[in-house]
Amino acid sequence: MNAVLALAPRFQRAGGRDARVTTSLAITAFAVTTGLTLSVVGGLVGFTGRAGQPLEPGRADDARVYVSLAWVAVVLLVVPLVTLAGAAARLGVARRDARLSTLRLLGATPREVVGLTVAETAWQGLVGAVLGIALYLALLPVCALLPFQGTTFSVGELWVGWRGLAIAVLAVPLLGAVSAAVSLRRVSVSPLGVARRETPKKMTWLRAVVAVVGIGLFMVVTQAAGMLGAAAIGVLVGALALGFATLNVVGPWVLGLVGRVQLRRATTPARLLAARRLLDDPKAAWRVVGGLGLAGFVAGALAVLPALAATDTDPQGAILMADLVTGGMVTLVVAFLLAAVSAGIAQAAGVLDRRREIALQNLAGMPVELHDSVRRRSVLVPLLFVAVGSAVTALVMFFPLFGMVALTSPGGLLLLFGFLTGGCALVFAATETSRPLLRSVLADTVVRAD
Repeated sequence: MNAVLALAPRFQRAGGRDARVTTSLAITAFAVTTGLTLSVVGGLVGFTGRAGQPLEPGRADDARVYVSLAWVAVVLLVVPLVTLAGAAARLGVARRDARLSTLRLLGATPREVVGLTVAETAWQGLVGAVLGIALYLALLPVCALLPFQGTTFSVGELWVGWRGLAIAVLAVPLLGAVSAAVSLRRVSVSPLGVARRETPKKMTWLRAVVAVVGIGLFMVVTQAAGMLGAAAIGVLVGALALGFATLNVVGPWVLGLVGRVQLRRATTPARLLAARRLLDDPKAAWRVVGGLGLAGFVAGALAVLPALAATDTDPQGAILMADLVTGGMVTLVVAFLLAAVSAGIAQAAGVLDRRREIALQNLAGMPVELHDSVRRRSVLVPLLFVAVGSAVTALVMFFPLFGMVALTSPGGLLLLFGFLTGGCALVFAATETSRPLLRSVLADTVVRAD
């Protein structure tokens, strides 16, 4: 293992400029994940702390409602944040797999290959966690300005404590290391297949079964919540997290199906190449648009807010409804900004991963305009499909709770349409930031082996 640690810095330097760019992207993703996760958890800590204080008669129930809603917000935001952290560990996975498979063919053991990857990803996660803590500290005064329960928070109320920061410093590198180690199964099992660039096995319909079970479980729990007593809120939040997380399981499989349909209907070179790219690696396509899928789910889940806010209530209830709308808007904005960051980072890393393929196409005479068209189409079609599909999934999941309220309320439809439209535009704009990187790859006439 000492030899592995000694080789790790050289392995990083061997990647050249591409490796440095990928490392910067990964650290940025880890930092955003850490900073926003701590901010979300800080909000939960703030509401929990207020609920523990002596309250006026009749307000204890409202305090518990705020804590329950804070837990829902944590689930709706932490799942995309953890997904971004897992995706950060897989940035540059194609080029890394190629190098590691070469080491395996030269005699390196699976343990050494895993050790190299874990060492590289763990230090990226550690640096990202430290920068994320700095981001959290910078966001604290901003979050404290948000009004809830008739007043704003103090910075102290949103402070997660030194223990929370220590947990972040340990958990983020661990999450990245585990995610990177899991991604190395192909290298450990079949290094020759990776070196020869063989297409991995297709995903099966079992992914759809897992998603249906997860979504169905939440719908069943919502029907039986009245029989669960005091444990109802905890079980509902857990079932929501499980159903929400299954989107990451079924998403790549669905994009694979979309790729097959596109391939059969392709009538131009751009459509054909975009469909082949999507079909060859739907997991990579999901890493680009998956954040929007999760944000679209959040938008679908919160489309009921305008209808709830319009109900007639007493003054205390009016404050609760106003706070519900404020919290929902903050959750939606953070979810879509997170989706844009995730898409931009993943798209840039994808360009570097396909450097060899792009360079060979360029040498073969493929026009630059066609490169741009393929890049846009490989994002735009999955983007629209995932945004609408995830929102519909949320509406189906929450149907036992809210029925058709979200669809019959003009405000709910306007909220859903507005955020989906704005989110798609924001994510697409984020992916366009990779255009200068594509130009630099096309300007390099040397085709590298990795």
